[in-house]
Amino acid sequence: MDTVSNRARLRQEVANPFAVVRLWGSGALSVQALVASLVATTRLTASIAHAPGAETVAQSAQTLGIDLACFAVLAGIFLREKSQETKRLEKFQREELLSQLVVELPTGKRATLQDIQGFARLVIVSGDPEQLSQSVGAAEEWRLELSERAVIVVPVLSSSGQSEADVGVDWAQWRVSGTNDERSEEPTKPFMLKPVRIEEWKDWIKEQKEVAGVEESQNVWISLRKDGRVRSSGKGFAPWQRFAQTIPPDKGAWGGFLDGMDGRV
Repeated sequence: MDTVSNRARLRQEVANPFAVVRLWGSGALSVQALVASLVATTRLTASIAHAPGAETVAQSAQTLGIDLACFAVLAGIFLREKSQETKRLEKFQREELLSQLVVELPTGKRATLQDIQGFARLVIVSGDPEQLSQSVGAAEEWRLELSERAVIVVPVLSSSGQSEADVGVDWAQWRVSGTNDERSEEPTKPFMLKPVRIEEWKDWIKEQKEVAGVEESQNVWISLRKDGRVRSSGKGFAPWQRFAQTIPPDKGAWGGFLDGMDGRV
């Protein structure tokens, strides 16, 4: 990933407040251990040459061994922390890019995913037309339970050269009934959102597949928490029943409180 946003860096620091201390602390100590190893090497050379006042070869070799061991351990910690920091930043950056993707509401209004954070738990499903039709149909069977948990489906067509109609969703009917649950007289949140600028969605999902080592043709699902973080993801069809059974019901204005604990799936 070429660039990392400031927001992603801030999220990384908040999520891992002591990572910087471990990273730079281990780095500084490894440099000191390296300098000590160079000094010990010089002393060992002097001992081998029987220089006046030099320590015995055994003592010099022991000192060098200790310094090299310290350097190896500290350098290993530094490299591990650096690798983990890079992975965390890449993960947060992908989530930041996801938050800027655009969806359309049944009212015709458009919004980024960041705009609706705190109000909904999105589940992105991606696949070919047949797979999307099956996934959306399976979600409909649990529509009431999922709606009570603020779960909203975003179907993304992964195939190229196909129209929106191939998704298997009647978007015209969606505009009419999207804001009202068929089994409820009270208005509710829409059960489905329409992805806009679909190529950006496809590019993001393609990158996710590459990172996870998943074939491009594989249908996948991605579940988000209310704060926009990825809760879980997988291949095949989304586990709608498990979502309905493990995600706690939405609490309205307090729905985002302790959202990091909003379900195991």
